[in-house]
Amino acid sequence: MDDLLTRRVKIGVQYIGTKYCGWQSQKNAVSVQELVEKALGGVLGHEVRLTASGRTDEGVHARRQVAHFDTDVEIKPFNLILGANVRLPDDIAVVDAEYTDNSFDARRDAKRKTYVYRMYVDSVRRPFLDVNHLQIYRQPDLSAMNKAAAALVGRHDFKCFCATGGNAKTFVREIFSCDVRQEGNIIEISVCGNAFLYNMVRIVAGTLLWVGRGKIKAEDLPQIIASKDRSRCGKTLPPHGLTLESVEY
Repeated sequence: MDDLLTRRVKIGVQYIGTKYCGWQSQKNAVSVQELVEKALGGVLGHEVRLTASGRTDEGVHARRQVAHFDTDVEIKPFNLILGANVRLPDDIAVVDAEYTDNSFDARRDAKRKTYVYRMYVDSVRRPFLDVNHLQIYRQPDLSAMNKAAAALVGRHDFKCFCATGGNAKTFVREIFSCDVRQEGNIIEISVCGNAFLYNMVRIVAGTLLWVGRGKIKAEDLPQIIASKDRSRCGKTLPPHGLTLESVEY
Protein backbone atom coordinates (compact mmCIF):
# COMPACT_ATOMS: atom_id res chain seq x y z
CA MET A 1 0.00 0.00 0.00
CA ASP A 2 1.33 3.43 -0.98
CA ASP A 3 1.43 5.52 2.22
CA LEU A 4 1.34 8.77 0.24
CA LEU A 5 -1.95 7.78 -1.39
CA THR A 6 -3.51 6.09 1.64
CA ARG A 7 -6.91 7.34 2.72
CA ARG A 8 -8.94 6.38 5.76
CA VAL A 9 -12.45 5.04 5.32
CA LYS A 10 -15.11 5.08 8.03
CA ILE A 11 -17.88 2.49 7.76
CA GLY A 12 -21.05 1.55 9.58
CA VAL A 13 -21.83 -2.16 9.91
CA GLN A 14 -25.15 -3.72 10.86
CA TYR A 15 -25.44 -7.35 11.90
CA ILE A 16 -27.49 -10.02 13.61
CA GLY A 17 -24.92 -11.60 15.91
CA THR A 18 -26.68 -14.92 16.52
CA LYS A 19 -24.31 -17.09 14.45
CA TYR A 20 -21.06 -15.38 15.39
CA CYS A 21 -18.52 -15.44 18.20
CA GLY A 22 -18.80 -11.66 18.41
CA TRP A 23 -17.30 -8.77 16.50
CA GLN A 24 -13.61 -9.46 17.14
CA SER A 25 -11.67 -12.00 15.08
CA GLN A 26 -10.83 -15.27 16.85
CA LYS A 27 -8.76 -18.23 15.72
CA ASN A 28 -11.29 -21.03 16.14
CA ALA A 29 -14.62 -19.30 15.51
CA VAL A 30 -16.32 -17.14 12.89
CA SER A 31 -16.52 -13.44 13.74
CA VAL A 32 -18.24 -10.48 12.13
CA GLN A 33 -14.93 -8.65 11.80
CA GLU A 34 -13.22 -11.33 9.73
CA LEU A 35 -16.15 -11.62 7.32
CA VAL A 36 -16.34 -7.85 6.77
CA GLU A 37 -12.55 -7.64 6.32
CA LYS A 38 -12.66 -10.45 3.76
CA ALA A 39 -15.52 -8.80 1.86
CA LEU A 40 -13.81 -5.40 1.76
CA GLY A 41 -10.53 -7.02 0.75
CA GLY A 42 -12.30 -8.75 -2.12
CA VAL A 43 -13.54 -5.40 -3.40
CA LEU A 44 -10.27 -3.50 -2.95
CA GLY A 45 -7.82 -6.22 -3.92
CA HIS A 46 -5.71 -5.94 -0.78
CA GLU A 47 -5.86 -7.11 2.83
CA VAL A 48 -8.06 -4.97 5.07
CA ARG A 49 -7.68 -4.64 8.83
CA LEU A 50 -10.58 -3.01 10.66
CA THR A 51 -10.45 -1.02 13.87
CA ALA A 52 -13.91 -0.84 15.47
CA SER A 53 -15.45 1.33 18.17
CA GLY A 54 -15.32 -1.71 20.44
CA ARG A 55 -16.16 -5.38 20.53
CA THR A 56 -19.57 -6.95 20.85
CA ASP A 57 -19.80 -10.37 22.48
CA GLU A 58 -21.05 -13.64 21.06
CA GLY A 59 -24.70 -13.43 20.06
CA VAL A 60 -24.97 -9.64 20.45
CA HIS A 61 -26.31 -7.57 17.54
CA ALA A 62 -25.47 -4.12 16.16
CA ARG A 63 -27.69 -1.63 14.39
CA ARG A 64 -24.57 0.40 13.58
CA GLN A 65 -21.10 -0.66 14.62
CA VAL A 66 -18.47 1.84 13.46
CA ALA A 67 -15.03 0.89 12.14
CA HIS A 68 -12.23 2.34 10.04
CA PHE A 69 -9.56 1.03 7.68
CA ASP A 70 -6.94 2.41 5.29
CA THR A 71 -6.70 1.94 1.54
CA ASP A 72 -4.81 3.41 -1.41
CA VAL A 73 -7.51 2.27 -3.85
CA GLU A 74 -9.75 5.04 -5.18
CA ILE A 75 -13.37 3.88 -5.08
CA LYS A 76 -16.71 5.60 -4.60
CA PRO A 77 -18.09 4.82 -1.12
CA PHE A 78 -21.41 3.57 -2.51
CA ASN A 79 -19.62 1.16 -4.83
CA LEU A 80 -17.60 -0.07 -1.86
CA ILE A 81 -20.82 -0.72 0.05
CA LEU A 82 -22.42 -2.61 -2.84
CA GLY A 83 -19.29 -4.65 -3.53
CA ALA A 84 -18.87 -5.62 0.11
CA ASN A 85 -22.50 -6.55 0.64
CA VAL A 86 -22.69 -9.00 -2.27
CA ARG A 87 -19.81 -10.83 -0.57
CA LEU A 88 -21.38 -10.83 2.91
CA PRO A 89 -23.98 -13.21 4.37
CA ASP A 90 -27.55 -11.96 4.74
CA ASP A 91 -27.15 -11.20 8.46
CA ILE A 92 -24.25 -8.74 7.99
CA ALA A 93 -24.19 -5.54 5.90
CA VAL A 94 -22.08 -2.44 5.44
CA VAL A 95 -24.74 0.28 5.73
CA ASP A 96 -22.66 3.41 5.13
CA ALA A 97 -19.13 4.43 4.16
CA GLU A 98 -17.23 7.69 3.80
CA TYR A 99 -13.70 8.97 3.48
CA THR A 100 -12.57 10.64 6.68
CA ASP A 101 -9.54 12.40 8.12
CA ASN A 102 -6.53 10.09 8.41
CA SER A 103 -6.33 10.90 12.12
CA PHE A 104 -9.81 9.50 12.81
CA ASP A 105 -9.81 6.48 15.12
CA ALA A 106 -13.07 4.55 15.48
CA ARG A 107 -12.13 3.26 18.92
CA ARG A 108 -10.28 6.14 20.59
CA ASP A 109 -12.49 8.91 19.21
CA ALA A 110 -15.80 7.35 20.30
CA LYS A 111 -17.53 9.59 22.88
CA ARG A 112 -20.84 7.85 23.50
CA LYS A 113 -22.23 4.37 22.87
CA THR A 114 -25.86 3.41 23.24
CA TYR A 115 -26.99 -0.15 23.86
CA VAL A 116 -30.59 -1.34 24.06
CA TYR A 117 -31.70 -4.56 25.74
CA ARG A 118 -35.08 -5.73 24.43
CA MET A 119 -37.59 -8.14 25.94
CA TYR A 120 -41.22 -9.02 25.40
CA VAL A 121 -43.90 -10.00 27.90
CA ASP A 122 -45.87 -13.02 26.75
CA SER A 123 -46.77 -16.48 27.98
CA VAL A 124 -46.43 -17.76 24.40
CA ARG A 125 -43.12 -17.81 22.53
CA ARG A 126 -42.95 -15.49 19.48
CA PRO A 127 -40.35 -16.66 16.93
CA PHE A 128 -40.27 -13.31 15.09
CA LEU A 129 -39.27 -11.58 18.33
CA ASP A 130 -36.98 -14.29 19.67
CA VAL A 131 -34.16 -13.25 17.33
CA ASN A 132 -33.40 -10.08 19.30
CA HIS A 133 -35.75 -10.07 22.31
CA LEU A 134 -35.76 -12.00 25.58
CA GLN A 135 -39.11 -13.54 26.45
CA ILE A 136 -40.37 -12.85 29.97
CA TYR A 137 -43.63 -14.18 31.32
CA ARG A 138 -44.82 -11.54 33.80
CA GLN A 139 -45.13 -7.78 33.60
CA PRO A 140 -42.40 -6.11 35.72
CA ASP A 141 -42.80 -2.84 37.62
CA LEU A 142 -41.45 -0.24 35.17
CA SER A 143 -41.69 2.58 37.69
CA ALA A 144 -39.36 0.75 40.07
CA MET A 145 -37.02 -0.15 37.20
CA ASN A 146 -36.73 3.49 36.12
CA LYS A 147 -36.11 4.59 39.70
CA ALA A 148 -33.24 2.11 39.90
CA ALA A 149 -31.97 3.09 36.44
CA ALA A 150 -31.66 6.73 37.54
CA ALA A 151 -29.19 5.67 40.24
CA LEU A 152 -26.82 4.37 37.54
CA VAL A 153 -26.46 7.73 35.82
CA GLY A 154 -23.16 9.47 36.50
CA ARG A 155 -19.52 8.53 36.93
CA HIS A 156 -19.12 5.48 39.18
CA ASP A 157 -16.97 2.45 39.87
CA PHE A 158 -19.15 -0.21 38.22
CA LYS A 159 -17.17 -3.26 39.35
CA CYS A 160 -20.37 -4.96 40.56
CA PHE A 161 -21.65 -4.87 36.97
CA CYS A 162 -18.57 -6.52 35.45
CA ALA A 163 -18.41 -10.25 34.70
CA THR A 164 -15.29 -12.26 35.42
CA GLY A 165 -12.99 -12.60 32.44
CA GLY A 166 -12.74 -8.93 31.55
CA ASN A 167 -9.40 -7.16 31.27
CA ALA A 168 -10.36 -3.61 32.24
CA LYS A 169 -7.65 -1.55 33.92
CA THR A 170 -10.29 0.48 35.77
CA PHE A 171 -13.95 -0.14 36.56
CA VAL A 172 -14.85 3.55 36.46
CA ARG A 173 -17.27 4.43 33.68
CA GLU A 174 -19.72 7.25 33.04
CA ILE A 175 -23.37 6.57 32.24
CA PHE A 176 -25.08 9.51 30.53
CA SER A 177 -28.58 8.07 30.51
CA CYS A 178 -30.41 4.89 31.48
CA ASP A 179 -34.14 4.41 31.07
CA VAL A 180 -36.78 1.74 30.67
CA ARG A 181 -39.72 2.16 28.32
CA GLN A 182 -42.56 -0.03 27.12
CA GLU A 183 -44.82 -0.04 24.07
CA GLY A 184 -47.39 -2.79 23.96
CA ASN A 185 -45.67 -5.89 25.29
CA ILE A 186 -42.18 -4.76 24.20
CA ILE A 187 -39.82 -3.46 26.90
CA GLU A 188 -36.56 -1.67 26.07
CA ILE A 189 -33.75 -0.86 28.49
CA SER A 190 -31.57 1.84 26.93
CA VAL A 191 -28.12 2.63 28.34
CA CYS A 192 -25.82 5.36 26.99
CA GLY A 193 -22.28 5.71 28.31
CA ASN A 194 -18.72 6.60 27.43
CA ALA A 195 -17.62 2.94 27.60
CA PHE A 196 -18.74 -0.35 29.11
CA LEU A 197 -17.25 -3.22 31.08
CA TYR A 198 -17.41 -6.91 30.14
CA ASN A 199 -21.10 -7.95 30.06
CA MET A 200 -21.97 -4.70 31.84
CA VAL A 201 -25.17 -3.85 29.97
CA ARG A 202 -26.49 -7.41 30.24
CA ILE A 203 -25.88 -7.34 34.02
CA VAL A 204 -27.50 -3.91 34.29
CA ALA A 205 -30.52 -5.22 32.39
CA GLY A 206 -30.68 -8.31 34.60
CA THR A 207 -30.48 -6.18 37.74
CA LEU A 208 -33.22 -3.82 36.58
CA LEU A 209 -35.40 -6.81 35.72
CA TRP A 210 -34.90 -8.14 39.25
CA VAL A 211 -35.94 -4.72 40.56
CA GLY A 212 -39.05 -4.93 38.39
CA ARG A 213 -39.82 -8.33 39.89
CA GLY A 214 -39.28 -7.15 43.47
CA LYS A 215 -36.13 -9.21 44.07
CA ILE A 216 -34.03 -6.05 44.54
CA LYS A 217 -35.28 -2.73 45.95
CA ALA A 218 -34.77 0.28 43.70
CA GLU A 219 -33.54 2.38 46.61
CA ASP A 220 -30.74 -0.14 47.25
CA LEU A 221 -28.98 0.55 43.92
CA PRO A 222 -26.60 3.26 45.25
CA GLN A 223 -25.51 0.92 48.05
CA ILE A 224 -25.07 -1.98 45.62
CA ILE A 225 -22.88 0.15 43.34
CA ALA A 226 -20.78 1.27 46.32
CA SER A 227 -20.34 -2.34 47.48
CA LYS A 228 -18.62 -3.36 44.19
CA ASP A 229 -20.07 -6.82 44.87
CA ARG A 230 -21.20 -8.70 41.75
CA SER A 231 -23.27 -11.15 43.83
CA ARG A 232 -25.65 -8.37 44.87
CA CYS A 233 -26.71 -7.67 41.27
CA GLY A 234 -29.10 -9.56 39.03
CA LYS A 235 -28.28 -12.27 36.53
CA THR A 236 -26.40 -11.66 33.29
CA LEU A 237 -29.21 -11.77 30.73
CA PRO A 238 -28.72 -13.77 27.49
CA PRO A 239 -26.87 -11.97 24.67
CA HIS A 240 -29.57 -12.18 22.00
CA GLY A 241 -31.64 -9.38 23.59
CA LEU A 242 -28.79 -6.87 23.36
CA THR A 243 -28.09 -4.51 20.44
CA LEU A 244 -25.40 -1.88 19.98
CA GLU A 245 -27.63 0.90 18.67
CA SER A 246 -25.23 3.74 17.93
CA VAL A 247 -21.76 5.20 18.42
CA GLU A 248 -21.28 8.97 18.64
CA TYR A 249 -18.11 10.97 17.93
